[in-house]
Amino acid sequence: MTADDDQPVIPLPTAHEKEISFLARSGAVVTLRLIDTGRYEVKLDTRGDYTAVLLHDGGTFELHPAPGVHALGGTGLTATDIYEGF
Repeated sequence: MTADDDQPVIPLPTAHEKEISFLARSGAVVTLRLIDTGRYEVKLDTRGDYTAVLLHDGGTFELHPAPGVHALGGTGLTATDIYEGF
């Protein structure tokens, strides 16, 4: 077992399945919608005003909230950061 085995897996939409939702640690439903390869729109069911763009390079994540949205964001994020941050 490696340290990565303990990390939650963030399901990412594909060209076949363009939208996927998952339950974050807080209980919020996080919806990811495919925009382009490695680029996703993020919405939360608990905060109608939260919109962000999630970038994934195959290793780490970048999360960029929409202008005026003050919430989780940043670069070099792990799946655990995303799961626990929401």
